[in-house]
Amino acid sequence: MENELLSLLDKNLLEVEPSLIRKFDDEISKIPGIVKLTLGEPYFNTPDHIKMAGIKAIIDNQTHYAPNRGIAELREAISEYLQCHYAVSYNPENQIIVTNGATEAISTAMNSFLGQGDVVLCPSPAFGLYRNLAKINGAKYIEIDTENDNYKLTPEKLKSYLNKYQASVKILVLNYPNNPTGVSYSEIEIKELADVLKKYSIFVLSDEIYSELVYQKKHVSIAYYLPEQTLLVNGVSKSYAMTGWRVGYLCGPRKIITNLTKLHQANVATIGTINMIAATEGLINGENDIKKMRAEYEKKKKFVCECLKKIGYSFIPADGAFYVYVKIPHDFQGSSIDYARVLAKKAHVAVIPGAAFAKEDQKYFRISYAASDDNLTSAMKRLEKFMKDG
Repeated sequence: MENELLSLLDKNLLEVEPSLIRKFDDEISKIPGIVKLTLGEPYFNTPDHIKMAGIKAIIDNQTHYAPNRGIAELREAISEYLQCHYAVSYNPENQIIVTNGATEAISTAMNSFLGQGDVVLCPSPAFGLYRNLAKINGAKYIEIDTENDNYKLTPEKLKSYLNKYQASVKILVLNYPNNPTGVSYSEIEIKELADVLKKYSIFVLSDEIYSELVYQKKHVSIAYYLPEQTLLVNGVSKSYAMTGWRVGYLCGPRKIITNLTKLHQANVATIGTINMIAATEGLINGENDIKKMRAEYEKKKKFVCECLKKIGYSFIPADGAFYVYVKIPHDFQGSSIDYARVLAKKAHVAVIPGAAFAKEDQKYFRISYAASDDNLTSAMKRLEKFMKDG
């Protein structure tokens, strides 16, 4: 009976694989003494003043339903934050939806636009969520290989893919700084991509959740150059160490956001009031928190990259986020999953295989340096020993 009932599920959903990141992390977490550099979880705790705002909200009985789009105070804070940091303008009344993390912002956008046979373009490697949401909706997920272009989407390659798939393309996904490579784009590069996109009737889903974790350059939102065609995704999870609070947001043109709110309302109704009050405190008074955490992440990145060079690994130079995408030694014959398992079992270091980020297995693995200094030091020593001993 269960198998018969299972067949009633949508066939697209049945074909979707669970997150390889979570699956692999669960698999190797059982190894005693393993040092985990797997999940994209900030090392820091939520700053005290943000926690206190949430506590005060409970004491003040601000525990009732909030408006579907989110409390007005938070939408206003988001609007002011985006204007101040990235010079992009969104009306808090009708151009912003507060979502259940950036994940729901992405799913709300993709589930609203995609149907059977539609095309989603995405530079590869990329976070697996985009691929799965495309599959669930029966859309074609087309990866644009960026390996020979310094892991960036070029205007020329973008134009060639847009011309190839033409009217079938609904969305271009652009995630920067990128997960898993940490690569980002300069202002000139963003403007050049926007100049191409202006000539086509498609939306760019711009996932900028790591926008505050950019080192040595300024983050530029493509929404600045392409406001009418951009669905901007961001949130407080990475920048304020608030992953467990689940507060993200989705911004875009008024008529589009009005319609996307219908799906958001049907799926989650609204976000927790307490969580939104805490997020408001972060956006208004958390500038110093961001600066401190960003400085610490940059130190961790420098340490890890120096160690990897010394050990003999090559990797992609990263501009931001808290990841390093490391090349698997050329003499290793297996897959990236095989190599990650070897590291877990022999070196007792847990990383995420490149297979989690592309359809064609990439001979890379991702290190998250959002970890304690002790764990990073221990992991680098273990990798060094592993590379020497084999």
